[in-house]
Amino acid sequence: MTTKRAIALIALLAAFGCSKQEAKDVKDSAKATANNVANKVEDALDVAVPVGGKDDPAAREKERFDEGWRDLQVFKTAKNGPVQGPAAPAGQQVNLTFVANAKESFKGLEPAAINAAPIAVPLQGDVAGPSVLKTQVYLDRANFSVGALDGRWGRNSGIATWWYQRSHGLEATGAVDEPTFRALAAGAGNVPALVEKTLTADDVKGPFTPLPDDVYEKEKLDCLCYETLLEKLAERFHTTQEFLEQLNPAVTDWSSMQAGQKVWAPNVREPLTQDRIDIAKVVVSIRGNTFNGFDAAGNLVFHAPTTLGSKYDPSPNETVKVTKVVHDPHFHYQPTLFHEVPDSDPEANLKPGPNSPVGVVWIALSKPHFGIHGTSDPESIGYASSHGCVRLANWDAAEVGHRVAPGVEVEFLDTRETQTASQ
Repeated sequence: MTTKRAIALIALLAAFGCSKQEAKDVKDSAKATANNVANKVEDALDVAVPVGGKDDPAAREKERFDEGWRDLQVFKTAKNGPVQGPAAPAGQQVNLTFVANAKESFKGLEPAAINAAPIAVPLQGDVAGPSVLKTQVYLDRANFSVGALDGRWGRNSGIATWWYQRSHGLEATGAVDEPTFRALAAGAGNVPALVEKTLTADDVKGPFTPLPDDVYEKEKLDCLCYETLLEKLAERFHTTQEFLEQLNPAVTDWSSMQAGQKVWAPNVREPLTQDRIDIAKVVVSIRGNTFNGFDAAGNLVFHAPTTLGSKYDPSPNETVKVTKVVHDPHFHYQPTLFHEVPDSDPEANLKPGPNSPVGVVWIALSKPHFGIHGTSDPESIGYASSHGCVRLANWDAAEVGHRVAPGVEVEFLDTRETQTASQ
C-alpha cells in the first residue's frame, strides 16, 4: 500500500464517523504500512552483479586443480604469522581404518558402503570417492566450507583443508593425511558422511517456478524461487543436483516426492537461523577465492570459498566495512551498472528468492554498490567469474549474514591491481 492510498483510507474512515481513537489506530496502521513500503524500496539494492548467465564449466574444470593459490599473499602472510583456532581434537580416540594410496570411486557403492569405506590417504589431486566425501562433510561441519560438495577433490577442498590445518596446529599442506583426517573426524564426532533424511513438509514445500532468462520477465514473478524440488534439496544439503541424484538412484521423479519419504544426503551442518554475532573481521583473497572470518581474539571461526568478479577490484590492501545486512533482499536492476547493457534499457525491480542475483542475503559494504551475497549458481563458487561482488554459496552467505554486524571490517588481499604491478 502506498502512502497516498493509506491517507485516502484514513479520510474515508473518518468520513464515516470513526471515533478519534479509531482514527488514530487507522492512522498508526497506515503509517506502519507506509514505513514498510519505504523499507522495501530501501532494500531494493543497487548492486553491481549480473542477472543472467552461468560461469564456463570448462574453465571451471581447468581451475579446479590450479595450485597457484599457494603463492598468494594471504597464504604467505598466514605462514609467517599466527592464525589461531581451536586445538586439533584428540583424533586418536576415533576408531578409523586407513589405507595408503588406494584408488577410490563411488561406482557400485550404496550409501552404507560409502560410510563404511576405509580412509584413503593422502587426499590430493584429481581423486574422488568416499574419503573425499567424508573430508568435505567434516570440513563443512567444522565451518570450513568447501562450497558445493560432490565427493571430488579440487582447489576448494584443498584450500579449506589448508586453513583448517593452519588454524588447528597441524602442518598446512592442503592435502589430507592421517592426522588431519583424525582431527576432522574427532571434531565431527565421527558422524556418518551420509544420512538417510526423512523429508518434512517444509522440505518439499514450493512454489517451484521455472525462471525465464529475461530480466523483465523475471520482474513479473512473485518470487525468484527454486525451479525444482531437487534444486531446493541440493542447496539444503550443500551439494549438487547431480550428486544428490547419484546418491538416490531409486528416485526417478523428484517432483513427486512427499513429506515422509526418505532420501540419502550429505550430513552437513545445520543452518544457522538466529543471529550469533562472532565474526569481528573478514579477510578476502580475491585471486585466492578465499573468505575468512575471524573473531575478536583473532581466531579463524569461519572459512568459505568465494568468487569475486572482474568489476569488483579494490585497491591493494583496501579495507571497507559492513554497513547493513538484509535477508531475502529485493534487487534493483540498473543497466548503467553493466558495461554490456545499453544505458537506455529500463530498470527493473526483482522480488526476493534463492535464485535472485544476490541470493538469500545481501551484506552491504561501505564501497558503493558492492557487498557480500549469495548466488543462484553455487557450483561456480571458488572459481573465476566475469561479474559479481563477494559471492558465496547461499548456505554460506546465510550463515555469514547471522554472524556479522554493521561495523565489521572487510579487508581485501591479492587484488588484480597487485598482480598487474608485479608482472
